[in-house]
Amino acid sequence: MNDRSRHQEAVMGLAETYDHFAPEFARDPFGLWASLRTEEPVARSECHGGFHVVTRYADIDRAARDPETFTSTDGTGIPALPMVGMIPIDIDPPAQRAYRKVMDPALTIGPVMEREAAIRQLATDLIDPLVGRAQFDAAQDLAIFLPPRATLGFLGFPEEDHELMRLATDDVTRLRGQDTPRIMEAGGEMIMTCVKLVNARRAAAPQDDLLQLLLDGEFEGRPLKDEEIVQYLSVLLFGAIDTTASAIAGSIWYLATHPEDQARLRELDEIPNAALDELLRWVSPLQGLGRTVTKDTELGGCPLHAGDRVLLMWASGNRDESVFESPDDVDLDRRPNRHLAFGMGPHRCAGVHLGKLMMRVALEEFLQRIGPFELGEGELVWLGGEARGLRAVPIRPVAA
Repeated sequence: MNDRSRHQEAVMGLAETYDHFAPEFARDPFGLWASLRTEEPVARSECHGGFHVVTRYADIDRAARDPETFTSTDGTGIPALPMVGMIPIDIDPPAQRAYRKVMDPALTIGPVMEREAAIRQLATDLIDPLVGRAQFDAAQDLAIFLPPRATLGFLGFPEEDHELMRLATDDVTRLRGQDTPRIMEAGGEMIMTCVKLVNARRAAAPQDDLLQLLLDGEFEGRPLKDEEIVQYLSVLLFGAIDTTASAIAGSIWYLATHPEDQARLRELDEIPNAALDELLRWVSPLQGLGRTVTKDTELGGCPLHAGDRVLLMWASGNRDESVFESPDDVDLDRRPNRHLAFGMGPHRCAGVHLGKLMMRVALEEFLQRIGPFELGEGELVWLGGEARGLRAVPIRPVAA
């Protein structure tokens, strides 16, 4: 056996045991992904009942744009999330497009930007207590709190429900891949709180929030059902809270270890969109989402059969050498940058503008109020799964 064959065999052995929740792959999946893109771009893992790991940009793009062959209707989590059939992420076109139209008006750039002042105030409220401290945790003290505070009220949740919903969504995300009843319990808390909210709002005066759009919304000429609204709210919660927190924490980690880029962004009045896109590409907080094959087909040279599960690894596509020059490096001026941080195809994240606004505001206020900073003492703590992100980022301010 030559060296190439031995390398390919080793890569395939790793692929067979690949688990996107495993701590070793949460910390550093990039070496394996790079090998898979070269040796076996659609590789089989035996974890979680078996699925194929799709690592190459072109294959990810093709599958994401072909919902007839790669459906979302069996759920996008591997293993399955506590809630399956969530709207619109677990619905295929054309129904998916009809459901998305209900919420789209509130998530376009204009209405989202109207929330900048409120989000900036929330950011300063979280960051100001950190000023002057010798060390703090950018994830635990900022990133995991800003997105829920910025979005739960916007979604329509009263303040007394904010902490319960933050903790429940965090538990579902943090415990995914583990055999623990807390996942189902937390999912149940989310659903029951959403049901309670919808029932209360049906009997209340209209309000100016996203929930009101759902209450007034229609699907195929009929009002949305309560269970449809609850499913929609669940998707909005996961999409707005967890991945945005990971984007903020990961960006602060990068800037802590790259003082030149940190200083450059600090000098700007506003962080450019190109810089945000590049940080999102590099961090890739939405690591991947699942699809189910509906008919026998082929992808990346690999035969697939009806019923097979595939995991579209957006984060691997974002490091594809055939698409991005020096993909492991951050180029804050990178153009073009057709990254996959928000997914691709008809299910591309609807909350792009809101997520980028929260990220930009958090980074701008952090850079200005904290001043120069570096990594502090302590370990980086990574969380894996469909979303991958940092849950501990020790930061130490340094003298200018």
